[in-house]
Amino acid sequence: MPGAPTLRGNCPRALVSARPVCEQAGVEPAPTPVKEPTLRPRLLSVLAAAGVLCAAAPALAQPGEAAARGDPLQAFNRRMFALQSGLQGSLLVRVLAVYRALTPGVIGVAVHNVLTNVSEPVVIANDVLQLRLKQAGRDTLRLVADTTAGWLGLFDVATPGGLPHHDNDFGITLGRWGVGPGPYLYLPLLGPSTVRDAVGSGVDVALSPLTYLSYPDKAEVSVGQEVLSALDTYERAEPDLNALLAGAADPYATLRSVYLQNREAQIRGSTALPPLAPLDPADPPADTGPGPSASLDPAPAAQSPAAAAAERSAAAPALADAGEDAPIATARDYEPRLVLARAEPPPA
Repeated sequence: MPGAPTLRGNCPRALVSARPVCEQAGVEPAPTPVKEPTLRPRLLSVLAAAGVLCAAAPALAQPGEAAARGDPLQAFNRRMFALQSGLQGSLLVRVLAVYRALTPGVIGVAVHNVLTNVSEPVVIANDVLQLRLKQAGRDTLRLVADTTAGWLGLFDVATPGGLPHHDNDFGITLGRWGVGPGPYLYLPLLGPSTVRDAVGSGVDVALSPLTYLSYPDKAEVSVGQEVLSALDTYERAEPDLNALLAGAADPYATLRSVYLQNREAQIRGSTALPPLAPLDPADPPADTGPGPSASLDPAPAAQSPAAAAAERSAAAPALADAGEDAPIATARDYEPRLVLARAEPPPA
């Protein structure tokens, strides 16, 4: 009605009645558009939870009983590892076969290149947080080159030009800041992790620019990206993963040791994998008595703890955080979500 005052919901009020015109005519008023809530409160909650867990991680990482050092959740982790093994045999193999059939040859390479290019902003952000500014500059050049000349990442033109991709995440950043790993954790479909790395994965979501973009079907696209990323990485890691675990007496312990060893190497920024102390107490050898080939020479005198520590420190460098120095026999390295990843060379 011309000249009539309006109310919320685009319903004018009659000049001679206290009731809105649309109510008098029996017409429903137009709904007022509801503004979509922003991501800021959710991100603040994620960062607050990350801060609490980061503060608790060093305390969780303190050594206690020998059997629980580094893996106090071993009973739960082994059940989850067994569940993952069952899923791998009954489900993941079939899903992986479908993925390979849908992404043959250059299609699979293009999918891998796009997923890698999408992850570069998070890598750059963690480079800066770790004060690896030269590496951040190289990764920025890589992102620009692959996004422009590589057609939004379909083609990897940066690696042949001397700008290879390297993995980086907030879990590594926390390790560079001196935060301990906390208890080891294994979850089906996500693979090996620690409390520190689980917190880092949540913060990486907040560091990704894609979190702040608005576009149709954002939730479905985000889930699809995560599924494709997991399938791509697992498809590339499967041969080495099977080779590593096939001959292992204890596949769970082998994967755990390899994962922790690789993460420590990434934090140190070295190509040499650091030694780690065994997390499980070793069973004492059975005393079978002197056999035909047993030596009759007297046993050497026991070393003092100080002398043993000096000998071990001369044989292998101590870890920066945990001070664990007993070597382990494995030399392959794996990323979270059952992913094989090579230790990166130290940035310039």
